[in-house]
Amino acid sequence: MKIFIISLKSYQERRNFQISQAKKHDLEIEFIDAINGSQLSENDLQQAANKWTRNIFPKDIGCFHSHRKAWKRVSQEKDKCLIIEDDIIFCDRIKKILNYIERVKDEWNVAYDLEFVPRKHIFGKKIIWTENLIKTNAIKIYQNKDGLGAYIIAPKLASKIYHEVSEYAMIDATFWSRKWIQYRQLEPAPAVQMMHINKETKGDTTSINQVRNKNYLNDSWISRKLIRLRISLYELPAFLKAIIFGEKREILFNRQELKNNFEYLVKK
Repeated sequence: MKIFIISLKSYQERRNFQISQAKKHDLEIEFIDAINGSQLSENDLQQAANKWTRNIFPKDIGCFHSHRKAWKRVSQEKDKCLIIEDDIIFCDRIKKILNYIERVKDEWNVAYDLEFVPRKHIFGKKIIWTENLIKTNAIKIYQNKDGLGAYIIAPKLASKIYHEVSEYAMIDATFWSRKWIQYRQLEPAPAVQMMHINKETKGDTTSINQVRNKNYLNDSWISRKLIRLRISLYELPAFLKAIIFGEKREILFNRQELKNNFEYLVKK
């Protein structure tokens, strides 16, 4: 399975980390140059803010455009692809997991979340499928609004969401709340962002902070409230199903395994 890595050109250490990780696990990777929100014009940043409900930062807008860029790239492929952000760490089972999912006969609108985030999601109470050889289960996701660091989608899904989500929105919450997508969580989660295990590559923190200095807010109070109302109404049916049929809990994952992988790669 091809892996597309969203990464700023300036984050060379992150890119080197991902190259080393790909070699360790025998993964096929391709970098997608991320959009640096801090380099967008003031007008572009404010226009994006006028499409949202609360304060946003240039990095949020850059992230939105970067994932759309990745969706467009995946839409040109023939098979499922994994999209990751450049601070993702994999577990040792990642190659076998990707090979297995590549063979699963999913519908075109199934999306897999591989990532652990320290926020509770609402999951189905039954396992959709399990594969003991790779020690992995797939669970239905009813609600997830946080984390878009590692996810698998098919080309048709990528094309549809690319055209559907063309105006700025908080990208992770928007992706995980489409009525037409069937969402699956892999457990134990085989991927995590560095910051969630208190790890980081050197030289990136300063660059990240530079694009967080200024925030932007929708000029219209009425517009902010109307956008929030529209989003809430859109998400209401799925939320009610989640309350009735789901269970709210943390994602299962092996923290120590992922920390060990990070430490092994940065010491090489």
